[in-house]
Amino acid sequence: MRKTKTSSILNSMNLNTKFMVIYVVCIIFPLILTDGFILRALYNEETSNARHVREAEAQAVYDSVIYSAWNYDFAFASAIDRNKGINRFLDKSYASPYDFYSAYRENVSDSFFESFSGLRSDRVVIFADNPTILNGGKFRPLSSAENEEWYKRFIALDTDEATLVFYDRTERFLDQKKFMYIKRMTENKSSIEKIITITNTYSSMMNSLDGIPTSSGDAIYVVTNKYIPISNQGDNIIYTDIKDRIERGRNMTVKECKLNSTEFKIYVFSDEVMVLSVIRNNSRFLFPLILLTLILPLLVMKLIENSILRRINQLQDAFVGNRSQTFRTIEDIDGNDEIASLMINYNNMVRLNNELTNTIYKEKLKDQQNHIARKNAELLALQSQINPHFLFNALESIRMHSILKGEDETAEMVEKLAVMERQNVDWQHDSVTVGEETEFIKAYLQLQSYRFGDRLTFDIDIAEGCEDYLIPKLTLVTFVENACVHGIESKSSQGWIFVRVYHDKDNEYLYIEVEDTGDGMSESEVLKLAKRMNSVTIDTIKKVRHVGILNACLRMKMMFDDKAKFYVDSEQGVGMAVVIKIPIENITKRG
Repeated sequence: MRKTKTSSILNSMNLNTKFMVIYVVCIIFPLILTDGFILRALYNEETSNARHVREAEAQAVYDSVIYSAWNYDFAFASAIDRNKGINRFLDKSYASPYDFYSAYRENVSDSFFESFSGLRSDRVVIFADNPTILNGGKFRPLSSAENEEWYKRFIALDTDEATLVFYDRTERFLDQKKFMYIKRMTENKSSIEKIITITNTYSSMMNSLDGIPTSSGDAIYVVTNKYIPISNQGDNIIYTDIKDRIERGRNMTVKECKLNSTEFKIYVFSDEVMVLSVIRNNSRFLFPLILLTLILPLLVMKLIENSILRRINQLQDAFVGNRSQTFRTIEDIDGNDEIASLMINYNNMVRLNNELTNTIYKEKLKDQQNHIARKNAELLALQSQINPHFLFNALESIRMHSILKGEDETAEMVEKLAVMERQNVDWQHDSVTVGEETEFIKAYLQLQSYRFGDRLTFDIDIAEGCEDYLIPKLTLVTFVENACVHGIESKSSQGWIFVRVYHDKDNEYLYIEVEDTGDGMSESEVLKLAKRMNSVTIDTIKKVRHVGILNACLRMKMMFDDKAKFYVDSEQGVGMAVVIKIPIENITKRG
């Protein structure tokens, strides 16, 4: 079965984490979603209830304050308009103030008007276009009102009845807020114009507003045009105080109404419904619900988790805690589930394993000893393949030099050959330092210089601190010999051989480079050689004829725990370079 990324992630988790994932995904997330929907529903219900409360409060303000005042004023003014005695009193011309006062006593003071108007603190004033009426009290000549704000507004409306709301700057303090009902007296035909004005005082309007039950914190504004005649937010409220709240439009209810020609807007603002307040108001069932859906599943899951983990830890201790050659069985297996079955099978496996250990272990140990002996023999065989290889090349150099020249330099050549043969024959130790291998390379290249003459020039550069690193004997010289034979020998012009040993700036890798300026190799040959060098085995060497380079590569891989890497770079007609990269942590340094 193909392993998916999800299964890989789950397989890498321990059981505690897996149980926690189950708890979070299968309980916490659904609980959050469910409780979120419940809270949302409760929040919407609270918001809807608050909206209904605001609507009821706005309707109550209209009914109990605005319409009630208008209805009372309308009924009162209509009764005055129909009163014939008052109409005769206003239509009559008076020769003197005494005549006016006598008529007032006769027609008004004893009438229902006087007693009815005195039942409330509202001010009722009747204006008549009769210059003989004294200016004062509840009756005044119309000429005295011509410069007042209410009269100008009423005349501009050109109507018989109006409700006006405005600020009268001529008044002081709270009396500036005017809520006036104005009516022409038209019931009794007369040539004299008569106007009834009823001014509702601010205190009477506020008493009506205060009598309306409202939710705590709800703000009420009665707005007409740019005025706020009534509000429960204090006496100094101006229109700009609610502009921002109106623009936001949240937690606000507006009721629009019209009396006569005046339009009213009743604004009711309530505090924003907070989630915490919803939780607090519904805590009687929310908290028990959370405890039931959160804590109880957690406790049950913990019990199941402990049941599973306790027995798995028993298995783990049986596997990991054992340090002897035989496994121990698990005592006191509890339960009948799959884990208990696994523990029983483990005990059966342990008993079978302990029975087979004596025979199988001994046979395996014997096979390992035979394998080690076989590897040592193969390594000795590899070493023995190197000896004749260098010997024959060195003797060939001496032979060629003897043919071409006299015997003057023969002694020096034999001395170089002796240096090589001592290194070649002594296999008491398979490893040498880089410095010791370098001396052997110098002797070999100087000997080759007699053969090639001016055609061979070489340079050896060993970085400071690299001389004491141990490498397999006769490995570097194998790469140098390959550079001579396959690089310099096939070229008629002068050639160079460079040997460099250094480590990187972080001191993590040792680099060994052997470069020549010979004829080089094709790209396909380079790829093939690099592949063979990096994948060489003993079986590979047994199947090829020329083993020099591959032998050196194999011995390096064996010595450096298969961490040595080989890189080949070459260009035909230009030359070839071999780079060996070895982690310094895998290299031994002679102390």
